[in-house]
Amino acid sequence: MSYRLGKNIVATVTYYDVMDFPVTAFEIWKHLITQDFDQVVCDRPCTLGDIVSFLATGELSGKIVEKNGFYTLVSREYLIAKRIQAEKVSVLKLKRMRRLAGMLGFLPYLRMLGATGSLAMKNGTRESDWDMFVVLRSGKIWIGRTILTGFLHCIGKRRHGKKIQDRACLNYFVTDDNLEIGTKDLFSAHEYRFLIPLLNVSLFRTFELKNRWILEYRPNFILTSIPHLFTVKESVWRNGVQKRLESLFDVLHFEKWLASWQKEKIRRNPKTLIEGSLIEADDQALIFLPNPRGPQVFEKYKERLSV
Repeated sequence: MSYRLGKNIVATVTYYDVMDFPVTAFEIWKHLITQDFDQVVCDRPCTLGDIVSFLATGELSGKIVEKNGFYTLVSREYLIAKRIQAEKVSVLKLKRMRRLAGMLGFLPYLRMLGATGSLAMKNGTRESDWDMFVVLRSGKIWIGRTILTGFLHCIGKRRHGKKIQDRACLNYFVTDDNLEIGTKDLFSAHEYRFLIPLLNVSLFRTFELKNRWILEYRPNFILTSIPHLFTVKESVWRNGVQKRLESLFDVLHFEKWLASWQKEKIRRNPKTLIEGSLIEADDQALIFLPNPRGPQVFEKYKERLSV
């Protein structure tokens, strides 16, 4: 067990080092990954005590170093101060995201909203945008996206062009009957393990159940049981306004027309043709990732792990 556990601790610290993210002993346990992804970590479930005890032996002192409760690769200790500062910046931004989510909660067809990316890790910068994972009502993804995008644009909170800082980046939409993530890899397991539910914690729990495949990459993955600090509380008034607005939009029958128009617009976008891009546009998912981070992070991870 000790040899395999040591390898997996190094693998975990190395993976997050690629993201300039020193980790605590608890985070090593929570996000522990296996160096060989098709194997379990050990013969029995790995506990936080196992992690703490192994780190205390000093067997990994030539590869990782501890400072102020954080672990990182040797010679990368300077990242610890950066992470502490990044967390302060990220918390302020997440508070603003939470306020925005409260405003968006009344919009028609919006079923769940989550924060992803560097802010969800609390590793953002002052220039960071707000990556959002959006769940819309089944059968209304095109009009739901149009309404959400239009509203954010009108209030000056949609990212576009050079307007990036503190603006919503809308690049991942799914419907509430399609919650299982299609791309199942190490980076996706990381991305959606860190996701912060801003709206609708009950649907978020369903999302976690649909994505139990994360266990293949994060063997210590457990379902969230305590509502997150940044989750907007349910509101009967907000839900009532949303239902009223949906009843009005339901009679307009714009969905097919918007689907045809937006699909053509996406098809003509040159970014759609970028090699390695992740673009999906159908009635259950709208995903716009011209340069997905996963492959880049994985290549750097393999390089650093082999040193």
